[in-house]
Amino acid sequence: MSTLRDRTKKAFFIAVLVMLLLGTLTLAELIAGSTGNVKLTRTETKKFVNESAPLITTTRWLQPNLADEFINEQPDGGPTRLLRTDPFGLVLGPPDIQFEATARKILFLGGSTTENNEVDEQYRFPFLAPFQLSKSSGKNFEGLNAGVRGHTSHDSLNLYLNHPSTRIREAEIVVVMHNINDRLRLTLNETYRSNFGNYSEATASGLLETGRGLAQFSWEWARLNSNVVFLADAVIRKIRDAEGGRGIKVTERALDQHAGIASSRIHLYAQSLRNLVAVIKANGQVPVLMTQPLGRPSVDQDSFNDAIRSVAKTQSVVLVDLAKELKTISDGPSLFYDDHIHFNNFGSKWASEKIAQTLHQILKENKTDSPQNRVSCADIRIGGKSLLTATLHEDVLRGRYPSFDNSYQRLLFQLNHSEGSAIVILNVKTGSRDEIFRSTDPLGLEHPTWIDEHRILFTQRSGDDRRLMIFDLRDRKTQALLTDQGLNGAIANVGLDGVIYFSGYRHADQKPPILYSLREPGGVPNPLTLPSKESWRPFASAKGDVYFINNEPGRYQVHAKKPTDQVSSKRIVSPSNYEQWDPAVSADGSMLAFAQKEGGNFDVFVMRLDDRDQKPIRRISTTEDEWDPRFSPSGRYLLYAATSHFGDQIRAVCLK
Repeated sequence: MSTLRDRTKKAFFIAVLVMLLLGTLTLAELIAGSTGNVKLTRTETKKFVNESAPLITTTRWLQPNLADEFINEQPDGGPTRLLRTDPFGLVLGPPDIQFEATARKILFLGGSTTENNEVDEQYRFPFLAPFQLSKSSGKNFEGLNAGVRGHTSHDSLNLYLNHPSTRIREAEIVVVMHNINDRLRLTLNETYRSNFGNYSEATASGLLETGRGLAQFSWEWARLNSNVVFLADAVIRKIRDAEGGRGIKVTERALDQHAGIASSRIHLYAQSLRNLVAVIKANGQVPVLMTQPLGRPSVDQDSFNDAIRSVAKTQSVVLVDLAKELKTISDGPSLFYDDHIHFNNFGSKWASEKIAQTLHQILKENKTDSPQNRVSCADIRIGGKSLLTATLHEDVLRGRYPSFDNSYQRLLFQLNHSEGSAIVILNVKTGSRDEIFRSTDPLGLEHPTWIDEHRILFTQRSGDDRRLMIFDLRDRKTQALLTDQGLNGAIANVGLDGVIYFSGYRHADQKPPILYSLREPGGVPNPLTLPSKESWRPFASAKGDVYFINNEPGRYQVHAKKPTDQVSSKRIVSPSNYEQWDPAVSADGSMLAFAQKEGGNFDVFVMRLDDRDQKPIRRISTTEDEWDPRFSPSGRYLLYAATSHFGDQIRAVCLK
């Protein structure tokens, strides 16, 4: 009995010790995970490490069917970003864009700067550049993103030759961007050659090497799955780095500390590019080389980019010189992630524009510059810069919802920034600005529009509470448009007959907003639509129709109706599978403009309303969002706003 009792006690104590040990380890995990954000860093690192790996002699290490979600560090992006791959490991674009099997394909080869993990998927240039080409040409182009983190030009040659996807060989054009990883490889090694082991698996050295590999694999697994081990590994690495004398430790961020080493071997890099170009040409595809810009000066980077230019010239290959183009931008570093190597969203969109322009020239698809499509208007200049010709990478005029008065001398718009918002009138002739109304809330003032030459209507906002206000320029006083304080009003427009149209809603019943018409300030609003679905952004036409957006079809579409129609009556103007916003009609009622979202960003379309068979034409299309269209009083200009890394920018196009 005593023996059984002793065994029971011993087992109990062992169980208690195991539980204490497990509890201690669990507590250590929690403490380590909360130390310096270790848990978040570890989980993000684990996803990065698992997303791709260097190729050996096949493509088996490419990671297929990824659906990784990362914390988004882009200032203009959402809370998360995605990295998704297809069954063959090619990086996918946004899921809302589907390509036909007959789409003409453009392949992109490169390292992490081509993979574009740091960028939201709709802005990665291997997707966005061909998509821009599709929009502007009316043809269907699809980008294949075969960029892999860590790849050199040798790795891309291997991928190109061995990739299992048949789509690789279907591409008409192969765009190549390599620089950083080749510099890194040639800094660490004299050549691109790999190390070759001369031992047998059945030898003692082979067994020892296998044991080392197993130990390294086990440590890496533990590092990526344990906060304690991840923190300990970081400490050990710092101690080893501090000891020094262990040879050259080079990373992408630290390459310039070892300037000159790789440049002495640049002939090997040039030969690698020539090999890749020769193989692409031999397969009947068109190679395109790209220089790789940086957000900081780098002598070695310039040397390697010069080598790219030289190879392109001697091999008669088209070149997209992004590094040269970057020098024309006043704030180039703002296009890069915080390491000054990888593009951010704005940088990738900028690169997409430049690539698409070159692809136009190769494929001869650009028909927008033909003489019959050219029109001329008097220039509109702000501070010496043109609203008609300045790109969105120039800071010309910040703001949204622009509109001219009848004299064309005063431009009305809203201005939002981190310190507040304002309704502004700009005198185009003199350049003087009048901030007629200000708010300390960055979202406090919205959607200004002219009532007449002396009065302006705008929305004053506080959270979900919106009030329509009238500002009189003569006495500088403001009054509420609506006497019913329970009715919120927003996004108003004034018809030629003086009737005001707006979207209204009440907090009490939480019904979706409906459209109202109002004969005069302080009058009784007349409902025009039903509250079953949301109706926003009314715009009155001189021909009697009111245009607005409604989401009853499952997405916002531009609808129209007459104010005298029943509230249940409305019609879709131009049915689309994409979101439509911001309808605006020319003063004579002949043209409709609206913004439509495709592939993650908005473009401005224009259609003629006096021709029933006329389809919308994409009139303004860059890699940024273009929206808020508004015709000038004569219909000669179309004003609009667009996103940029400076903030919202106002621009104009000439229509006739």
